[in-house]
Amino acid sequence: MIILGLNVPGSARSRPIILAFAGLLVISLSASPGGADEPYARTRDYDLQHSKIALRFDLEDKKVFGDVVHSVSILKDGTAKLAFDSVGLTIQSVVVNKAAAKFESTADKLIVPLPAPAKVGEKFDVQIRYEGKPTKGLYFILPDKEYPDRPKQIWTQGESEDTRYYLPTYDYPNDRLTTETILTVPASWITVGNGKLVSVNDAGNDMKTWTWKESVPSSTYLITVVAGEFDEAKESWRAIPVTYYAPKDAVTASPSTTAAHRR
Repeated sequence: MIILGLNVPGSARSRPIILAFAGLLVISLSASPGGADEPYARTRDYDLQHSKIALRFDLEDKKVFGDVVHSVSILKDGTAKLAFDSVGLTIQSVVVNKAAAKFESTADKLIVPLPAPAKVGEKFDVQIRYEGKPTKGLYFILPDKEYPDRPKQIWTQGESEDTRYYLPTYDYPNDRLTTETILTVPASWITVGNGKLVSVNDAGNDMKTWTWKESVPSSTYLITVVAGEFDEAKESWRAIPVTYYAPKDAVTASPSTTAAHRR
């Protein structure tokens, strides 16, 4: 649960603000014909149901290389194209239901024409290969001149619409999907992703591939990738497994001590 609070000092000041907000809400609702959700949420042509996301990284150049397969279901009869949010990404290829597809890239969209106008419920698997140097959404934390011993890390922060900078996707909170996240990183690294860790495999060249699967649908801004030089410690609290991660060599107190302080 997330609780957001607005602190306005003085009850006399609070009342007009609340009334004004209520008035705007009434006007807004009455201005939305037929129960349409815009301008407060997008109208969707498709439902993004599952994404299989494979990522690799170039640390020196701060680049991401991606291969994602989106499974979508059409929501509107006559849908002739699929639009994915994509900013600053170079799209290399698109495949729709295992057939090579044409595509168009704009400043903020990847547009994929369908073979023919689709019907409600029709399903498509869209595979997108791409690369990019994200300016938002995905961050590289690396040693530099001032901090030569800094542990290497990569992590994402997609809220609320920054996932599009490292992953071409439907990047708006009014859709939910399950995910499979496949991360290939240096063998000495640890990764954290959404859901359950299902495998860690040798990828050759001193690399490993970690696979995480999330079976609970959630919005794309919640897709999480954390990878880097971390220390890991495990314990349990009331029979619930608890895992701690910290930058390598940064832990000065044991997990048990930290947990005791939190209690």
